Amino acid sequence: MNTKKQIITGFTGAFLAAAVLAGCGANASNPAQDSGDKNITIGYVNWTEDVATTYLWKDLLTEKGYHVTLKNLSLGPLFSGLSENGVNVFFDSWLPEQNQYIGKYSENIENLGQWYTGDTKEGFVVPSYMKNVNSIADLKQYAANFNNQIVGIDPGAVEMQLSQKAISDYGLPLKLVESSAPAMLSSLERAYKEQKPIVVTLWSPHWAFTKYHLKYLSDPKEVFGKAGRIQTEANKTWVTSHPEAAKWLKTFKLTPGQLGTLEEDINQTNSTERGVKKWIHDNQSVINTWFHS
Repeated sequence: MNTKKQIITGFTGAFLAAAVLAGCGANASNPAQDSGDKNITIGYVNWTEDVATTYLWKDLLTEKGYHVTLKNLSLGPLFSGLSENGVNVFFDSWLPEQNQYIGKYSENIENLGQWYTGDTKEGFVVPSYMKNVNSIADLKQYAANFNNQIVGIDPGAVEMQLSQKAISDYGLPLKLVESSAPAMLSSLERAYKEQKPIVVTLWSPHWAFTKYHLKYLSDPKEVFGKAGRIQTEANKTWVTSHPEAAKWLKTFKLTPGQLGTLEEDINQTNSTERGVKKWIHDNQSVINTWFHS
């Protein structure tokens, strides 16, 4: 979304790409079995569901004796890292939006399956109190009400590319503001509290739809596409050398309700780590199915 999407401001550019690739050589050339190599690097983008699932698995894998390293990246460097095995696993591959990356790196990455059992959606979203704005085309008439801008997320997100295309296809006199998911959500919260007009790029699944009364603007041109899915990607060399961990990740499934409670626990505790631990404590029977099926 590939919703889509950030909880901590990420860094982009050549520095990150170099950082990802720097640690690739040993893993790629000397693959080890699970029993000998307990190191796992998970790459993530600051999208709400990605942060939640990444920290969930960091906790679970640590309990299994693994040393888990997290790398916060934008999509380009992340998929490059997956290809080179500097990143081993990425939980938040939104399809069909990220097909361009899957196609580019298909020789070196492997799909471990769709973990989110619901459908995904993304697009322009406004508070429900903006009753005269119901379609993307309506934005043209009311553009001045929200400063002729749409509040976006990180520039590397595919959703931002689609948003720019929507602005062009619908002939909107609007500027797409690059930021991050946290910054976008902060803007939404401020506007919502004051009942001011605002347009943001947003996606489902996302806890914001539970906290606020929001609505998607209709998209008759289908710029944002139809319902999609979220799946896990991993480096092929890593999968071969870590069959046990790969099997666990292939079994991983969350329903919309389960993901919603995980995100809600994180929000209520104001701590990703504490929220994850609370969810694990309350959902041990669900977790057991991932390790014992």
